[in-house]
Amino acid sequence: MVATSKSTLRVCCISATIIVLVTIAALVTLALTVFKPRDPDVVLYPVGLSKLQVDDFISQDSVTSEMVMSIRNRNYASFEFENATSHIKYDAKLVGRVPIVEGTVPARSAFNITAPAVLRAKRLRENPNAINDIVGGSLNLTATVTMHGKMSMLNRLIKKRGSVYTQCHMTIYISEVPIRGESWCWAKLEM
Repeated sequence: MVATSKSTLRVCCISATIIVLVTIAALVTLALTVFKPRDPDVVLYPVGLSKLQVDDFISQDSVTSEMVMSIRNRNYASFEFENATSHIKYDAKLVGRVPIVEGTVPARSAFNITAPAVLRAKRLRENPNAINDIVGGSLNLTATVTMHGKMSMLNRLIKKRGSVYTQCHMTIYISEVPIRGESWCWAKLEM
């Protein structure tokens, strides 16, 4: 009877060890593949430009236009971000701001943020390169924003703080009627 209980105990220990090792291997595989943090896809749409005219950039101190920032979250975690401010620069000088109100980007889905962009046309006119670009018909701007927040996974069971750094290069075609714009963005998620 002693020999049988020792062999049963040995089989139980070996089975438990195998189950634990397989579970650890599965969790490590999931952590390195499925749950690996991925950078979001960001697109900036300067949608309110069609209401503007070239004279607005020349005669007014500031120009306001609606911007839509579309964020596609490719992660299995939602991202809850705090209030932030996007800085718009021309020739490395600050010429505008876009306030971004806090929100949550759901896991594996897209989220749109609509906000007014206030461009300081007076600051643009102070730069001789900007005058040449306005007369030439297009403005090249850079918008940067850092959104701090926390990622939540598995029904808020796992939480981790992180930041998304985004930079967008915009070209505003002032000479076209209506005025339109294009943008190219990249974003980096840091945990």
